Amino acid sequence: MGQMMELTSIKENEAAVKPTVLLVDDRAENLESLEAILENGHITLLKATSGEQALQLLLENDISLVLLDVQMPGMNGYEVARLMRSNRKTRSVPIIFITAIMRDEAASVRGYQAGAIDYIVKPISSSILRGKVSLLLEFDQNKRHLQHAYAKLDNAKAYYESILNAAGEGVLGISQDGTINFANPAALTLLHGGPGIVGKNFADFYPALEDGGHKWESTPIYRCWQESKECRVDDDVFLANDGKGIAVSYCCSPVSGRMRGIVLVFQDISDRKTLEHQLRQQAITDPLTGLQNRTGFKEGFHLSLERAKRSGKTIALMFVDLDYFKRINDTLGHDVGDHLLQAAADRLKECVRPYDLVSRIGGDEFLVMLDELDGIKDVTMIADKLLAALRRPFHLKNGMELGIGASIGISSYPECGHEAENLIQAADVAMYQAKRNGRNLYQFYIPDMNTKARTRLMLDQALRVAVEHDEFELYYQPQVSLADGEVIGFEALMRWDPGSEDSIAPSIFVPMLEETGLIVPMGSWVFSSSCRQRQQWRDLLPDRCTVAVNLSPRQFSDKNLIRDIRKVLEENEMPSYRLEIELTESMLMLDTDHARQVLHELKDMGVKLSIDDFGTGYSSLAYLKLFTLDTLKIDKHFIDHLTTSKKDAAIATSIIQLAHNLDLQVIAEGVETVEQLRVLQDLECDVVQGFYFGRPISTVDVEKFPRMLALH
Repeated sequence: MGQMMELTSIKENEAAVKPTVLLVDDRAENLESLEAILENGHITLLKATSGEQALQLLLENDISLVLLDVQMPGMNGYEVARLMRSNRKTRSVPIIFITAIMRDEAASVRGYQAGAIDYIVKPISSSILRGKVSLLLEFDQNKRHLQHAYAKLDNAKAYYESILNAAGEGVLGISQDGTINFANPAALTLLHGGPGIVGKNFADFYPALEDGGHKWESTPIYRCWQESKECRVDDDVFLANDGKGIAVSYCCSPVSGRMRGIVLVFQDISDRKTLEHQLRQQAITDPLTGLQNRTGFKEGFHLSLERAKRSGKTIALMFVDLDYFKRINDTLGHDVGDHLLQAAADRLKECVRPYDLVSRIGGDEFLVMLDELDGIKDVTMIADKLLAALRRPFHLKNGMELGIGASIGISSYPECGHEAENLIQAADVAMYQAKRNGRNLYQFYIPDMNTKARTRLMLDQALRVAVEHDEFELYYQPQVSLADGEVIGFEALMRWDPGSEDSIAPSIFVPMLEETGLIVPMGSWVFSSSCRQRQQWRDLLPDRCTVAVNLSPRQFSDKNLIRDIRKVLEENEMPSYRLEIELTESMLMLDTDHARQVLHELKDMGVKLSIDDFGTGYSSLAYLKLFTLDTLKIDKHFIDHLTTSKKDAAIATSIIQLAHNLDLQVIAEGVETVEQLRVLQDLECDVVQGFYFGRPISTVDVEKFPRMLALH
């Protein structure tokens, strides 16, 4: 009750200005909760659901206090606070951060450095909140009184000092009939005039009024004098002597006695206006590419939708996602990735008309809006143009050339929706379908995709839960020597059985692990688990029997890869020759210098190295010469048709002969029939792996599996 009386006391002084408190939180229910606690009729409450909206309200209103949520999507509380402190209008507005968790002292210090003066921790105590708000609003009211008093003193001081000497601000002494009877040098400079300004009527320097003329009696300065009150205006325009407008803020004070009139003190605020414009631009612009960000795109998109609703024209929205960008960014570094994004943005702009919208909404995702179209034919033409532009090699600063391509999802108004969010979502869904269809193509949205997208989202959520709850296990597929039937190794393969449901194929969940980045922790788990299991079998398996582990592109680009593998081997006391690492051709060719260094260190460690799925990627003899390898694995695709296709048989023969000439071992994957086995024996293949000898089996079944198999 006492705290409510403190809030009420703010209005006791009739001269006090009704304070305005800005509430900023991305969740509507949190804003409603704050409003319910603070609403008492004596303060004005404004609400913002994003950092960008908060900055806009701060520029448009006189805010006494900001209650600011720390964690928000897009622009977070720290960024909002720093931008406020960089702006003259908002730098002194007090900020209270609202946070769900006060993690540590460092987090507190970060908040205070950003500009906060206090914290309130969720769940919010009503009494604490009211108490802090009441105290800060009282300080604000006192500050305003002091500012008002200082302004009066400053104006008086400026008037009298200007008579004696120059002042930094423009100062005009104006008689009651509007005649300028004094102008200091700063005023003469700002108004682009000489001493001739004195004697003119002030109305000549004020923009034309509603009646079309320049009358002193119609100016707000005259009304201030007539009502015998001070007037302060933060944003107005004066006309210079040459007729050009000048952005100004000014204050004027009536003068009584023998010098009846008014003193007008003004300053050029062009720099401030420029800064405010820059802040608005920052709120809607992607700093890396100079394109609009998601907020800016939505603003322009809404306007285009309104025009389309009136004109009946078609609007097409393209969701563009660069193919394999994450791999490039992780492998070659963020500088290369940033340069690639900038170049891609330039190409997108070149492919569309000046009035179409191009935006980068985050990462490697772009939105392109095609305005005022007559039909779908125009959309497909531009989509083909975009794909062709992004397929062309990108020339980087270091002389490197990269080809990426893109996947494009397309939605259209009015067929796919009438609101911006619906159209963006539809284009996003279509883009993911384009990726699943093979990438480097475009896909129009159809309603059935929503069902598939929801299914994929559910699978994505289930996958994250599975990683968190250790729902994965390793199965092992035997690798058999064709020389004597001995089992010379086991390949470790991930399996996911959600429990009550059917197991989910690796071809489904492994790409999703890659896309989400979960492949990194899961890859580490596979290494650690397979090496630990191999050591538990040290008395069951021959000494040279290896465990083969597949390495993902993200793991291969990790700078800590060598350290982590060495640590796993040491922790499990496992000889390095018992570990075989399988890589892909594309992984090696993305950055050959990096690949050569990593493979060299692995070989020095004593680890065996093999190329998985050989023949389906670059199949370049150059990298076989560049890199130190042990084994080539012939892809199952060639083994499937080994006995029915002369071409596949010729390819398999060539791979085996090439490998042997380079002192490399050959493993044939996917061997399922005795006929395939016979052909591979005739071709002198070294090792086979596939369902003919055994499907992937559990650790318990490995212990029962025979060490020698009959080759018939």
